[in-house]
Amino acid sequence: MNRNAEYQSLLAELETVPDGLQSTVQRVYTRKKTLQKRRRLILTPILGMAACFAAFVLLVNLSVPFASACGRVPWLRELAKAVAFSPSLSAAVENEYVQPIGQSQTVNGITATVEYVIVDQKQLNIFFTLNSRDYDNLSAEMPEFLETQQCSVIGANFRQPPGTLLRYTLDYVDHDVPEELTMTFGVTTWEEPNYTENIPPSNSIYEDDMLEPREEPEAEILAEFTFTLHINPDLTAKGEIVPVNADFTLGGQALRVTDVEIYPTHVRVNVAAEPENTAWLKDLEFYLEDEAGTQFEPISNGVSGTGEEDSPMIISYRLESPYFADCQHLTLHITEALWLDKDMEQVKVDLERGLAERLPEDVTLQRAEHRKGGWILIFLVKEEEGKGHRSPMSMTFYDEEGNEFYAASSGYSTNDETGVAEQMLPLPDFHGDIVWLCPNYSRWTREAIPVTIPVK
Repeated sequence: MNRNAEYQSLLAELETVPDGLQSTVQRVYTRKKTLQKRRRLILTPILGMAACFAAFVLLVNLSVPFASACGRVPWLRELAKAVAFSPSLSAAVENEYVQPIGQSQTVNGITATVEYVIVDQKQLNIFFTLNSRDYDNLSAEMPEFLETQQCSVIGANFRQPPGTLLRYTLDYVDHDVPEELTMTFGVTTWEEPNYTENIPPSNSIYEDDMLEPREEPEAEILAEFTFTLHINPDLTAKGEIVPVNADFTLGGQALRVTDVEIYPTHVRVNVAAEPENTAWLKDLEFYLEDEAGTQFEPISNGVSGTGEEDSPMIISYRLESPYFADCQHLTLHITEALWLDKDMEQVKVDLERGLAERLPEDVTLQRAEHRKGGWILIFLVKEEEGKGHRSPMSMTFYDEEGNEFYAASSGYSTNDETGVAEQMLPLPDFHGDIVWLCPNYSRWTREAIPVTIPVK
């Protein structure tokens, strides 16, 4: 079935008007007229399908009856899930900024279909499905690309029911999204393990398991798919690069916002630091605001930033995009920064005495326990509301001779009543008295009055 026929079929499925929908449509129409006018990117080949997308996104968020009626159409239901998590992608769909693909392959009874992409100059979102009657869950492994097509990748959700609309996000830094892309990925399934085998001894506890992790068998590749996608450059927005070159000081460190890149799927705020700074910038709390007071927050589900190759500094930050909003002016408001002091890239810990020479802000070493398989370190982390869970220590550590070790896993638990979290860091196969740990950060700095930088 081609896309036009699919569109007509979907309309036929929805001809029965559920109770309350008529008034809902009127409310949607009224609300839409009050919204700011949006810049429209005309994509002639997909106007029919995209109009269906736009109406659906509005109705499914405003009308319970409409959402219920659409629930019996799997493709529409999955589309709602796909766009709901991202304001930028939702706006892209609403503004007909979608390229349909419709490529399908069947291998070993599994059908993979690349449904459509949302793509701009620097980011490619690939939406696809996996279908089979033989499995109750399917997973798409991380895709592989040709060497000339390397990029950062966010993989698809694992262990999903067949027919779920999945997504790969490909993020490009050093070059643009290519016009042709070849990707290969395997498909696996997950079966409930047999817990009657290899039962650990009754005196085994969680800490020992962390020091001696059991190797998980590699999942069997049920099918492998290779797709070559042709991205229409005439339908791919090039974005807007706005020079800023604004210097500011935060936490005693000299920084500069060099430029801001505005694309349909995201915004990039690029930052540089003075070499004389005593700390590496690890994170920023900030938002963009237009002249109407609408705020565009950092990306919460996707690529949030990229760093330098030769330092721990994060130099590019991602936000939700105002690309489709009718913004004449944008202002950047910076409220907080997370730092890693340059003299804290490694910290010395006396394991026998349970003492650390320095630790990140609001982090204490509760105890160090020596076990057969190595050491277990327990850190208490005071959490602040809205900051989420941030592990204070890296999984890499060193002995006194500089030999590198790595922890394959760690534990993290929270106590909502006390606001204190606990990180359990295992040091497997480590039996020395002194260890050098690598903090992920050292301190926060907060501005009572946000740093304000005009962008345009």
